[in-house]
Amino acid sequence: MVLPPKTDQAFLREVDEELRRDQLAGFWTNWGIWVGVAVVAALAALAGFLYWQHHNGEAAGVEGEQLQAAYDSLGANNAAAASKPLAELAKSNRDGYRALALFTQADVLLQKDDLKGAAAKLGAIAADTSLAKPFARSRTRSPDLSRVRHAKAAGRRRATSSARGCRRSLARQRR
Repeated sequence: MVLPPKTDQAFLREVDEELRRDQLAGFWTNWGIWVGVAVVAALAALAGFLYWQHHNGEAAGVEGEQLQAAYDSLGANNAAAASKPLAELAKSNRDGYRALALFTQADVLLQKDDLKGAAAKLGAIAADTSLAKPFARSRTRSPDLSRVRHAKAAGRRRATSSARGCRRSLARQRR
């Protein structure tokens, strides 16, 4: 059989609940506007961050399309059409696209037997301190740049470097 609670315990429980309700109402009266402002500010900051991420992703996508168009032009043996997008990408704020554009420009110069120009492009990559760690390693020991220098010193007309060769040698350096 269930015993009814004692009246003084039920009364104390009701008083306690009413006191909590009054404290919560007082909190919302004093701080409710500030809590609402903080929630709106947090949501606005989140929306701004999401917009910034979306905008950066879209801009990177446009640069990726430019790089692909340059590669397509190079694949069709049209270096003149590829030079403009590569020049724009060489000034990019995104390190990866900038490095790829400079490597590709150096490769095009090597294919034209312009060893000084290719060495200058590879030297620009090696001197750029804002590039990622694999490129930082190439500042201290750049096998592709040394190949260009050796080819020039030996009087050879053709260096054996290419953009793919640069990426392979960087991958070897990581190991």
